Amino acid sequence: MKKSLWIVLILFVFNCFSVSAQQSNVPAQNSELPKPATIYRQGLAENNYLAPLLQLRERKAEYLADAQMRESYLEYMAQLYDFVGDYPAAYAMEEKFLADLEPRIKFRARNAKEIATSPLENYSPRSAVDAIAAAADKHQIVIVNEEHRTPVHRALTHRLLTALYRKGFRYLAVETLRADDTELNKRGYPTQKSGSYTSDPVFGDVIRQAIRIGFKTVAYEAEQRCPKPEDFVACQNYREVAQAQNIYDRILKNDPKAKILIHAGRGHASKGKEEDGFAFMARHLWDISGIEPFTVDQENYNERKNPVDERPLYRFVTAKNLLLKEPTVFQSPEGKFFSDSEGYDLRVFTPRTQYTDGRPDWLQLGGARRNFRVNLKKLNLQTQQGKLKSDQPLLVQAFIKGEGTDAIAIDQIILYPKQSVSVLMLPKGDFRIWAIDKDGKVLGQYEKKLK
Repeated sequence: MKKSLWIVLILFVFNCFSVSAQQSNVPAQNSELPKPATIYRQGLAENNYLAPLLQLRERKAEYLADAQMRESYLEYMAQLYDFVGDYPAAYAMEEKFLADLEPRIKFRARNAKEIATSPLENYSPRSAVDAIAAAADKHQIVIVNEEHRTPVHRALTHRLLTALYRKGFRYLAVETLRADDTELNKRGYPTQKSGSYTSDPVFGDVIRQAIRIGFKTVAYEAEQRCPKPEDFVACQNYREVAQAQNIYDRILKNDPKAKILIHAGRGHASKGKEEDGFAFMARHLWDISGIEPFTVDQENYNERKNPVDERPLYRFVTAKNLLLKEPTVFQSPEGKFFSDSEGYDLRVFTPRTQYTDGRPDWLQLGGARRNFRVNLKKLNLQTQQGKLKSDQPLLVQAFIKGEGTDAIAIDQIILYPKQSVSVLMLPKGDFRIWAIDKDGKVLGQYEKKLK
């Protein structure tokens, strides 16, 4: 099998929401067990994160025992835990998901062997934000990717917005956005109807801040059904071409000098071309527009709950380079960035996460946010020795004052019974903060201005 088909296969396995988790033609072993996708969508349609999380969690043993639903269950639970700010739980779900993939892809077997030396020996570390911003001086299109189960990747795009806007970038094209939310740029904030992964407060705030700064957000996902649904490879290529064509038609066709920041998922950001002609979105965009994009990969060098799920080079770098405290790239004395793939101009190494008051350090977004301790009395919540007194988990959400009740929260945290209460991570501004139960009932709320 040619290399590109292996890439497509891996993309297929990992493409949880568009393929694996949404399959409708595979019967479940337990006919009474509802599909995780159905529960997930019903909850988020009502802007309720707790209901689907708890409903799925209550039947965890059944889902894990069901061969047809196990992977989709783990995917959706990882997403929901991400969305409510419980990142350790999300990575625990992902670890199980990756373990299920190992017999098919054998990546853990390849990752197990440590390396004694690395290709980075003559390279120097550099801030990814600074490096990408500098490269933007010479490029009209910058593409940054993400692994959908790794929300820290959205933090990098959040930090790039101001730097790239200063360099003339005016469009933010985002794969997960829905084209039928025609009021998004006018409204100024995302709702559950704006997209899929934008249900994540971090991603939602990427959209919010982009519009506030002055970007026009553009949806570019393929909208038409593949004409040959039985041919997966053909359909994947159809999707890649359609994404690229949408970016060209919706931006460059009318504004040929437009400077564009594109936030893509996984391999779509690769501009490499395989021997058999298969290519991802970035390459098709280059071919259609004649503009070579500057491509940034974040997917490959990250921490995971189980170190064997990490690439050996990542383990080597994070063990040797104790100064890796922010998203980092490596640059040679000649100015060349490290990239072990022709599809990407550079690879980003994401540092291991440090937690303070239960929240990850990357949520500071380069200093834009700080810890804010919630006033539990104003939320009508009781504690005992600093721990929540409740029979069920609750959700505390912070919203921008003035946004509608349908808005995606700027931050939220799940509170578990008899556990210490963590903090919100908020920027300067006016907020309304409330606590809700699994039924969406508001238990208490108040407003707060942070200077």
